[in-house]
Formats: sequence, structure tokens, C-alpha cells
Amino acid sequence: MNKNLKEMLIVAFFTAIMGQIHFYPFGTEFRITIAVILFPFLLLYFRNLTIADTAVLVAVFVLITRTAIDVLLHNNSFEISLSRHIPASFFYICYGIIIDRLKFRAHADKPLQFLFIIIFADIASNFLELVLRNHFINNPFESILETVVLTAIIRSSIILCLFLTIKYYNLIIVKEEHQRRYNDLIVITAKMKSEIFFLKKSMQDIENAMGKSYSIYNRLNDEEKLTDREREQLRSDSLELSIQIHEIKKDYNRIVLNMEKILPAREAGNTMEISEIFDVIQGLFVLYIEGLNKDIKLSFKVKKDYETDKFFIIISILNNLIQNSIEACLNDNSYISVISEIDNSRAVFRIIDNGKEISDDVKELIFEPGYTSKYDPNTGLISTGLGLAHVKMLTEHLNGTISINSARRGEKEFMLAFPTDELISGR
Repeated sequence: MNKNLKEMLIVAFFTAIMGQIHFYPFGTEFRITIAVILFPFLLLYFRNLTIADTAVLVAVFVLITRTAIDVLLHNNSFEISLSRHIPASFFYICYGIIIDRLKFRAHADKPLQFLFIIIFADIASNFLELVLRNHFINNPFESILETVVLTAIIRSSIILCLFLTIKYYNLIIVKEEHQRRYNDLIVITAKMKSEIFFLKKSMQDIENAMGKSYSIYNRLNDEEKLTDREREQLRSDSLELSIQIHEIKKDYNRIVLNMEKILPAREAGNTMEISEIFDVIQGLFVLYIEGLNKDIKLSFKVKKDYETDKFFIIISILNNLIQNSIEACLNDNSYISVISEIDNSRAVFRIIDNGKEISDDVKELIFEPGYTSKYDPNTGLISTGLGLAHVKMLTEHLNGTISINSARRGEKEFMLAFPTDELISGR
């Protein structure tokens, strides 16, 4: 089952269950529950979920749960129970649409704006439910307004307090983790500085070897005029040059070995599934897209999951290509789809977007180092043009290929193809 669907089911299930903790403020079918506290809180926790879709699923679960309880425990008829709880379903749909359109996740770090959004969503959704229940016919508006507003303020304040409490608790943990990593970084930096010394020594050895080599070259040009003593000196210099080059080789070999010891080693058998890689990448880009305030739908699909020990390279390649697609998406209703599949003996990745198209003549140049069409009018700086060249080099390092195709009208597709023996662990 898709991970997002599992998370949506968790939100829907627990919201429906917590909806059974309630009271009836007006002595009618209208109830106030603590589920409205849990629902937005879970949406903050599961940040990858689409809010509107989750709200619809929650509405369905709430309707089914409440109807089933009425029928099974209170012996009410199915038709009466269903009609009784349909307005409550519209409450959650309305609530989800409002917080989605007002981008409440993006305002989570701004407490007052965040509080205003969820209070407004709570009040508006409650009024919609009350209208559907014809509640204003026999009840005074002032009394209803006071109760609904007070309830919204209390529930929303609890949501904000819970969110801030967990956020600051996580900050304390993160601070401790950062301190540990900072200490590790100091140790690594110290070791790296010692290796720089040997790199500088090797640079001087190379300089000396170059001078000695050029001297031998010049003397060989006048070989006929060389005396026996000069020939002996030439042989001695050649031998010394070979020794110096050998020393350089040993120094570089030692430096490489020490660098590998300093850098964290990957444990034997350490792999990641493609679905896990997609989750990592999605987590990186969801907030990034929200921060850009772009209307881009980013989706991932794994047709056949598998494990790979080349996950660092795959993440680097996909990050570059998705970043490139985001920059190409300039209009509303843009989308980027990342698909993984197995095609015969190839592991294939497709990155499809409906952003700015690439002309045929540019396709021939786009992977060349230094080529770029990106220009920042604010700073006057142009891109380095190394992103896609970097992608191509990493792809070829895994014996793969990369190509640009036209998927459908208005779409472009970057297709990566790797030999399965190269990418899939255990083959």
C-alpha cells in the first residue's frame, strides 16, 4: 500500500474515533468534539499529505463511524442515521479546503497568523454544518455565535500549544544532535588539516619534478654535445625524477587512504528501497515548493520497488533533475511526476513536467559543462551550467544513460536508464 494512503487512513481513523468524545451545546444533533483538535495536528505531522484529499477521506470515515454506531448501538434506522451525520462530513471537507487554500502549514512558524487561520476554519465550518442542519430557525443567532467562536478559540489555542510544545521539544533534541555533530566536525577538520599539509608537500614535489623534467628535456636536445660526465649526471637526474614521482604517488595513496578513514564509512549491506529514496526527496522538496509559493504538484510513483546500495548517487541525480523541473515550472497548475520502473534489464527513472519546453537544438547542448539558459535579473548572475553536466557524469558512472523526450503535448521527460545489475542490490 502506498505510504501516503496509509498515513491518510491513520488520520481518518483517529479523527473519526476521537469524534466520539463530544457534547451537544444546543441540545440538538449538532455536536462539538475534540477530533477537530487532532485533525489539523495530524496534518502538520504528516506534511506530505494532500490536505483536501485527506479531508474528504476523513469526512467519509466520520460519516461511516457515526452512522454505524447509531445503527448498531442505538438501533436507529440506516437512512435516519445517515442523514443525521451528513452535515458533520461537510464540516471536515470545508475545514480542509479552508486551511489548504490559506496554506496553514506555511504559516506554522507565525503563531498569530496560524491561529487566525484555524480559528476562521473552525468557525466557518461550524456555521456551514449549522446551516445544513437548519439550526438557525429555532435558535437565537447571538447565542450560537458566542458558543461557536468560543469553541473555535479554545480548540485552536490547544492545537497551537500542542504544536509549539512538540516543536520546541524537537528543537532541544536537534540542538543536542547539532552539538554532537559540531564536535565530530572539529575532529574531522583537525584530521583534514593534517592531510592538507601532505597535499602541499606533494605540490612542491610535483613542482620540483616538473623543473627536473624540463631540465632533462633541454639537455637531451643537445645530446651530441654531452660529455660522459654530463651523460652520467643525466642518468642520475632521470633516476631522481623517477624517485620523486614515486614519492608523490605514495603520498597521494596515503592521503586517499586516510581520507577514506576520516569520512564516515558506509556499512556493508547498507541499502535503501526506491520508495524510501522517494520519501526522502519528497520531504526535501515539499517545503521548498511551499516556500517558493509556486503552484506545483510533485508526485512519486514506484511501479516495482527494489533495494539499491547506490542511493547516494541516485538521490543526487534526482535532486538535480527535480530542481531543474521546479525552475522550469512558471505557470499555475504545474506538475512534476517522478516514476521508477523496471523495463526488461534496465532500471528506469522518468522525471516528467509540464514546465518550459526544451528546443531540439538545446537538447544537443544541455548536458555540456558550462551551458546554461538561466539568468537572475535581480543579481545579474548566470547559472554555472554544471547541474545537468553533473547529472550526466553521475549517470555514466553507473553505466547508465540519460535522454530528453517529449512525453505528451506540453510535457517533457528526462529518462534515466541503468543496467539492473549495476543498480539493484543482490543481483
